[in-house]
Amino acid sequence: MKGLILNNFYSVEKSIKSSILLTVVIVTFMILSQHSLALRLAAFIPFALIPVHAFEVLKQDSRSGWNRYELTLPLHRHKILLSKYVIFILLFLLGLFITTVIFLLADAFMTITFTQVYVNYLLRGMGLILCIAALTYPLTYLLGTEKSDFIQICSIGFSLGMFGIVFAMLTWIMGKVDGFDEIFSISFFSVAIIFFIISYAISYIIYRKKDY
Repeated sequence: MKGLILNNFYSVEKSIKSSILLTVVIVTFMILSQHSLALRLAAFIPFALIPVHAFEVLKQDSRSGWNRYELTLPLHRHKILLSKYVIFILLFLLGLFITTVIFLLADAFMTITFTQVYVNYLLRGMGLILCIAALTYPLTYLLGTEKSDFIQICSIGFSLGMFGIVFAMLTWIMGKVDGFDEIFSISFFSVAIIFFIISYAISYIIYRKKDY
């Protein structure tokens, strides 16, 4: 499966490198601005720019015909599918690493403090992109990459919808108590992880029946 993961990476390598550079520039600029809104957005930007290239892998596979060829390889389909999810997770962790390093450097050399507020926004940013991925993968295998624009809209809508639902449910259950922001951020991130895991199971059910 290592070969599949490397193939996935190489298919979008240039785009990933460009996004990393763009992420560093944008996040650094936002931190230097020391504007509260910019600092909060800086925690989300890496996840909006880097992990999304994992979805581009599916498009590249379709354009090149690799999605048909890889089915002929002596590998179980769950390993092929897992390699698509693994590349997302790796890019997700890369985004987290870049965000953490930049904020820690800012914390060390500037007057900005890496407070719980930014941790909250970090968790929310991670939760949003996980929700987007949770719907993007099964819908792509179900509808095909030709519907990528529709899938993207649905995935973003689902992500924002879950954000609002979790917030509303927690507000209804416990009200605006002390530490509500932390509880909400952790809860939303946890829900997003659950949806991401469920997404893999659904994608596998769809993918194992695909014959293209």
